[in-house]
Amino acid sequence: MHKVKPAMFGSGFCLALFILLLIGSLGAEPGQFGTPKGDEGTRIFKATEHPNYSGQFRLTGQGTVLVGSMHDLSPWDHLDYAGKRLNPVPGRILIEVDERANTGLVLVDFVEGADRYRIVFDRFAGAVPYQDGGIATRVYEHGDSGNGDPLYPKTWLYLAGWGKADVFKNDSLLLKDYAAHFMVMERSRDPKTHEVRYPTKRSLPGGETDPAGMEIDLWVRSKDQNTMNFPPYETFIHLYWEEVTWR
Repeated sequence: MHKVKPAMFGSGFCLALFILLLIGSLGAEPGQFGTPKGDEGTRIFKATEHPNYSGQFRLTGQGTVLVGSMHDLSPWDHLDYAGKRLNPVPGRILIEVDERANTGLVLVDFVEGADRYRIVFDRFAGAVPYQDGGIATRVYEHGDSGNGDPLYPKTWLYLAGWGKADVFKNDSLLLKDYAAHFMVMERSRDPKTHEVRYPTKRSLPGGETDPAGMEIDLWVRSKDQNTMNFPPYETFIHLYWEEVTWR
């Protein structure tokens, strides 16, 4: 076997080899840029763990769909998993919130028949820790997540809020200080059949949503119960938007 002698290589090669070895040793040092620390490179980070996180969210939703009707008489189903009573209406949603401060505005305008409706959701408060003071980002909710009620599939929330809203009809106050909840979430409805495949027996741990799509959902509900309705509230307004724009 032919042996390579060190003298066969010039000083330039030796210098390059030394630099490569130095870079390799620096990269292995803990705390160096680009070096994973333990398992932190694969876990999901909280928003506040990002040094440039502003907490400012500005989104709009178009393609407004009202689940059921504002004129429904009890008994009604305003979750409509089967997708049989979905009512596309002219309208939009505007979200401008500060997640860190738990402040901002969610404004909804839509028209059904001869009536114009406006929902003003601007008081945010968290009742449990995962709601993070009223506005939260990057959490799971619903289904078997252990967070929230099981009315909807377990879903990843890019952004969500909980608090109180007022509803106006033709500029007159219709509902005051009703519980409200918005979710910027994974797509819940099949894009062809419009059904929510929930609840179903599943073999995989993820929820019955489609992470390849996104939607905004808004719920406004009363304190008063009515077990004839689904969900069992006297009032439950449900709208969603599948055309989501981040600004």
